[in-house]
Amino acid sequence: MKAVQLVKFGEPAEALKFVDLPDPVPGPGDVVVKIEAAGVCGRDLVVRKGAFPHVKPPIVPGHEGVGKIVDVGPGVEKDIIGERVFLSGIYDGTCEYCKRGLENLCKNAELLGESRNGTYAEYVLVPAKFAHPFHGLDPRVAVVATCPLSTAVYALRHVDVEGKKVLVVGAGGTGIYIAQLAKVRGAEVYVSTRSPDKARVLKELGINTAPEGEKDFDVVVDTVGSPTLERSLKLAKRSGSVLVIGNVTGEKALLSPALIILRQLKVIGSMAFRPWDIYEALDILKRGLVKPLYTEYKLQDAARAHEDMERGAVIGRAILVP
Repeated sequence: MKAVQLVKFGEPAEALKFVDLPDPVPGPGDVVVKIEAAGVCGRDLVVRKGAFPHVKPPIVPGHEGVGKIVDVGPGVEKDIIGERVFLSGIYDGTCEYCKRGLENLCKNAELLGESRNGTYAEYVLVPAKFAHPFHGLDPRVAVVATCPLSTAVYALRHVDVEGKKVLVVGAGGTGIYIAQLAKVRGAEVYVSTRSPDKARVLKELGINTAPEGEKDFDVVVDTVGSPTLERSLKLAKRSGSVLVIGNVTGEKALLSPALIILRQLKVIGSMAFRPWDIYEALDILKRGLVKPLYTEYKLQDAARAHEDMERGAVIGRAILVP
């Protein structure tokens, strides 16, 4: 099969190579999915730079994927061949967090593209129970639900935004969906972005960019991380909430505890999503409540997709199509 492999950590052109790999063979309980669309997440860029010690090249990146089941292993019913599915993280289902419905915090989770080959490929091998059937959406649209929109769905479970003044910091592949969803949920939404193109698209969606000097937001959602976190804390009103969902550089942030203490802020981390959050995201897309924004690339152009994302040239999600 054709695939993009992370051969070493570094810049996109040197780190990501378009290669031929053996087709995956399903073992007991496995399925092989022919990828129709794979999303490129900001986390993929951090992985490529070598920020996660558990990632060992060579490996096929990518944890966002939609496709059709084309082969099954022993113990899996053959009648699911041909089903269109989305892929999720692989959870043990038995740890204390899984038992509480927090599979996203599973102690023994496996993430495609990090601990096993991921979705930047024509085919991917996964345990059957982590290939979830769905219907009614084009794969290019559906893949938006598999991380950016489902991350927004899960993040906004942590805070009530109805009637609140909300600032989304960053209009990248996740921020632009959080802004849309917060608006659907009744918030007065502003977005902080340096991109005129993204500001234009947001305006078309009825979402304003934050005026210079605007502050005292009830909720600040930081999708960027260490470069913007201190500013996000300062922009939240006293007793407000700061929801942290991204760290695109993978760097540490130096913060003054006084910012949190004296303003009595609630700082909340939100980690990814659960499979049922993806189903809710798919339903949101089917109902037309959120506009699916994406830029399509051929699989062999994954390095260019990474480069475009790093310079802020992608509006919405970058997706790879084999």
